[in-house]
Amino acid sequence: MNSHDVTVTGFLVLLAGVIGTEVTARKTRAQVPTISRLFTRIMRTRTGRVGVLVAWAWVGLHFFAK
Repeated sequence: MNSHDVTVTGFLVLLAGVIGTEVTARKTRAQVPTISRLFTRIMRTRTGRVGVLVAWAWVGLHFFAK
């Protein structure tokens, strides 16, 4: 297993965690916000909007640029 495989596995684990949290937020009465509520709250401030932009640029640079 090389470093690329470890990285991809790590991101898949993170994705599974996000999906699991979303399912928990929607199916139970737990005090866990959904992804849409989370992003709504983050996007209220300028810092949040800049953070989302930087995160999206990082994802684009690392996954979509070849």
